[in-house]
Amino acid sequence: MTDRPRTVSSLDVALLEQIGANASVVAAARALRISRDRANYHLRRLSRAFGRPVVATARGGATHGGTQLTPLGDRIARGGFDVLDTLGATRAPSPTNLLRGTYRAGPPPAVALGPTLALRVAFSANDGERVRITLDPEAIVVARARFASSARNVLPATVESIGRGAGRFGRSLLVRTGPTRLRVAVTAEPIRALGLAPGRQVYLYIKATALRRVARSASRGSPRP
Repeated sequence: MTDRPRTVSSLDVALLEQIGANASVVAAARALRISRDRANYHLRRLSRAFGRPVVATARGGATHGGTQLTPLGDRIARGGFDVLDTLGATRAPSPTNLLRGTYRAGPPPAVALGPTLALRVAFSANDGERVRITLDPEAIVVARARFASSARNVLPATVESIGRGAGRFGRSLLVRTGPTRLRVAVTAEPIRALGLAPGRQVYLYIKATALRRVARSASRGSPRP
């Protein structure tokens, strides 16, 4: 066991997903446009926090080496933020995006935020019902180009502004996708590595499970999914 805080970021999840798909830290880092050193830092931090490794590296042999996910790494990659409670992990609080739209039963189920933008979701509601949903800024992965991911929502967007953010990330992007503005939590490194600036075109990766319905009884000032 370990007494280190157990925290998992959207970059951690995306990194493990890419390693699972490519069996390579280098390829995963390249897909996410981060340095190999940064990728290895995240892997070491996760392994220390959970007290066991999230990846295993093989050298030589018939496969000429490579990096594979351990059962823990695979569980985080597949489950994302939904498995944190069962792993005893926590996340620092951050401001959330509150969105309103119309539920479409599908398949697949989605919430239409406007005539040209619908987000796939993993909850149920009545077809045509007006709903409110929350989206944690830390649950959004931003990239300059498309890459292989299990995220059900891949949205083209434009960076409108960059500012300071709350929590562990330290920076916040305001982006526009269709008629909707979203806050995205980032660190300073991807801002530099991706050349993010107002007007930059990017892609947003959002898992369906990251979009959570707000209970009707929740107050407008403090939504509760």
